[in-house]
Amino acid sequence: MYFFVVNQLSGNGRGKTVWSYIHRRLKELGVEYEAFFTQEAGDATRIVNDIKQHHPVKAVVAVGGDGTVNEVGSGLIGTDIPMGYIPAGTGNDFALGHQIPLDPEFALKRILRHQTYQVDTAKMNNRCLISFGGAGFDAKVANAVRMKRWEKQWFGRLTYGLEALKVFRSYTPQPVTLTVDGVRYDYEHVWLIAVSNIPNFAGGIKICPQAEKNDGLLDLCCIQNLSSFEFLRLFPTAYSGKHTRHKSVIFHRGKEFTITPQGSCLAHVDGEILDETPITVKVVPKSLTVL
Repeated sequence: MYFFVVNQLSGNGRGKTVWSYIHRRLKELGVEYEAFFTQEAGDATRIVNDIKQHHPVKAVVAVGGDGTVNEVGSGLIGTDIPMGYIPAGTGNDFALGHQIPLDPEFALKRILRHQTYQVDTAKMNNRCLISFGGAGFDAKVANAVRMKRWEKQWFGRLTYGLEALKVFRSYTPQPVTLTVDGVRYDYEHVWLIAVSNIPNFAGGIKICPQAEKNDGLLDLCCIQNLSSFEFLRLFPTAYSGKHTRHKSVIFHRGKEFTITPQGSCLAHVDGEILDETPITVKVVPKSLTVL
């Protein structure tokens, strides 16, 4: 049996619309399924844990945004139960990183073909990282986006860019100590550090264009030593991945990172705020099965 974990509030109501369509199609196709609906943060993982204990499971399908993917995936890591995904959020970065169709009909067809593969995940402090995480400017923007539901409803993916401009006005870069597989690096004027196992984050920004989802490694992008004006000019180029050419954009690849900002610093995991530093991120190779 297929189990669907649905966040009807994702994408400012898009989750409800998408589920209405998927529900109808499952009935038409005669697919045996059961659906569960989230009400608050953490529900999806609790639902998945209950499903694992009490049901024979063919697959668990997340219907929502990247936060829903994180919670469903967190419950499935280390099992042989595959996770499917029907995008219904604002950014849908997991879908972009895994070439999952944004159209619900084609996303469902992909799930029902039931072709599986394994991908890496990571532990970010005590949280599971499915796709991406980071600290600094991008985390503050992620927090701002989370608080602006009306903007997400009207502007969709453009919301990130709009909020980035607002955060930019008051953001102050700071020194960060980074260790990569035990090797220390000190950076003095850091705007952001992003860790990813897919190329994109924040609604399609190609922050780590060379990242691969199943190579047993994590990619890290550090943007540092830029004036405010230089950062403002550089940041939009990340949407196409052209920021990689700039001398102040540093990339690392490894199995374990420790990020230690000098002062207080917001962090995020799959777009959800993680208000604690320092941050340790460690890859868990091929730990999640995906449809």
